[in-house]
Amino acid sequence: MNEQINILIADDDTNLTETLSDILEEKGYNVVTVDNGEKAVAEVRSRHFDLALIDIMMPGMNGIETLREIKKANHNITTMIMTGHSALEGVVSEAIDAGVDGVLYKPFEIDTIVEMIESKAEAHTGPPLIDLKKYQIQREALQFIPEEIARRYDVIPLRVEGDTLIVAMSHPENLNILEDLRLRTRMQIKPLRAALMDVRGAINLHYRAITEIEREIQQITSNDLARIPAVRIVDLLIAGAVKEGASDIHIEPTRDNLRVRYRVDGYLREVLSLPLSVYNPLLSRLKVLAKMDIAERRRPQEGRFTIATDNQKVDVRATTVNTAQGEVAVLHLLDKALSIMELSELGFLPDVLAVYEKLIESPSGMIVVGGPAGSGKTTTLYSSINRLNTAERNIVTIEDPIEYQFANIKQIEVNPQMDITFASGLKTILRLDPDIIMVGEIRDAETARMAIQAALTGHLVLTSVHANDSVGALFRLIDLGVEPMLITSAVIGVVAQHLVRRICPHCRSLREASLEERLAYEGQVWEARSQFYYGEGCNYCGYTGYLGRTGVFELMVMSYELKRLLMQGASADDIVAQAVKEGMVPLQRAGMLKVQKGITTPQEVLRRVFFGLKPPV
Repeated sequence: MNEQINILIADDDTNLTETLSDILEEKGYNVVTVDNGEKAVAEVRSRHFDLALIDIMMPGMNGIETLREIKKANHNITTMIMTGHSALEGVVSEAIDAGVDGVLYKPFEIDTIVEMIESKAEAHTGPPLIDLKKYQIQREALQFIPEEIARRYDVIPLRVEGDTLIVAMSHPENLNILEDLRLRTRMQIKPLRAALMDVRGAINLHYRAITEIEREIQQITSNDLARIPAVRIVDLLIAGAVKEGASDIHIEPTRDNLRVRYRVDGYLREVLSLPLSVYNPLLSRLKVLAKMDIAERRRPQEGRFTIATDNQKVDVRATTVNTAQGEVAVLHLLDKALSIMELSELGFLPDVLAVYEKLIESPSGMIVVGGPAGSGKTTTLYSSINRLNTAERNIVTIEDPIEYQFANIKQIEVNPQMDITFASGLKTILRLDPDIIMVGEIRDAETARMAIQAALTGHLVLTSVHANDSVGALFRLIDLGVEPMLITSAVIGVVAQHLVRRICPHCRSLREASLEERLAYEGQVWEARSQFYYGEGCNYCGYTGYLGRTGVFELMVMSYELKRLLMQGASADDIVAQAVKEGMVPLQRAGMLKVQKGITTPQEVLRRVFFGLKPPV
């Protein structure tokens, strides 16, 4: 059957195409490789291909254009785009709009491609494939097949129906596996066919650390070994949070149990309910790690610790406070293994990014990044200084805390016990002959004045404040006691940002929008539209319809006219109107432009960017 499958690989990376071609040809497939889009289209027009693998970034005709032309030439061909995780904003969504059948992120496993090809070859001979991405898996069913066996056989239990266990596997005709599962579970086994990569993805998704926590609690609490499980539970809770991509863990006692929630993509999800017998030892363990007073239960406490999980180190900032329900703990996670994002990956609109990149090359002045808590301000600052980090520049930072350590950048951490504050740290930094200074956050008048002074004396200062938009960031500095004259002399640009959730690419579909959403979109993008992309909810996104986040940015460059208005005490509305006249894209419009590209939903932009202001209905 393999010799009937013809595969086209379009990529200018000769090492990849040669390696991939050799492996696939050894398995009996016919493979043709080309190094640009024009040749790929010509090949598809001249002969039959079952599958085309297309690199997204090729010289000449890029991958999206190539994909469209290939689909015109052969509508039935299966197409996959190959891209790195640092692909430009919206490129994957554009490929989906062009009709791509899937996305492969480099580096990828050859098994993924082979399974996809074999699934296509067997589509007409075997039972139909079920879509595991949208399949609701019963948590109880997972208990019948241990993770080790699930991985050995590439099988995932789905649900229990009486004395029958429904499972998904790539080869349901394998009688040996079915018989072994029947003996192990003492149940009848009903197999359904699913793609191998979907089965493995489901195994990774559902056999989580949470299941292990529940199992260990059941084993240990029955023996009343209260001190032993707490150590392990903390490790597993943090490991599970890292695996989920969570930023925070909330541990909250209730009347009947101990509730554990993860904050993922800005929203809290309940992931676990623990017995109250675990509460005291778990809280004590956290306090020991964070160097808090174990006996103190009434006053709020803060601490910090580092823990290793899955061969990576995670910094944890712990806070405890007593409530009417009992003492709660919130753990904020800083994953040291995360790499700094490029500016092009943050979500800037292309034209806005070009202006911002020019702005940060200024020899002096202050650039302020504004946004609410958790809006990614630190990520933007880090990406900016990472771009500026060259041997010719001396970059010094003052942060609370240091979330990522850079090579060749001097980083100072705030430590009030050692009398190191943002303000005192800035005084020291100015004696270190800096070219560029990053102040993690301006929280008080003294820090604001010191940062302004540094910007006025020949340094480029990058900093952040809490504000909803760019004009709000300027007024925040005024609220802190900085005179408008000093602000207009020092500040050269203000960035405001918010984070919105991305639509899950695995369950993305067009749907009718509400009147409120349509009006909000039309008011910002100036086009009428009734249907938008939404996530239907699947296993990959935890049935939320969203997977990951991206930034929405507003950039205000301080022109002469804007400075004049600020000096004259103009209102925020007047300053915004002038900035828009000069080319600023407001946050609301920037958000709806992402809706236009199919990156997020109008509902998400309304919730996160409109600050509660709704359009008239």
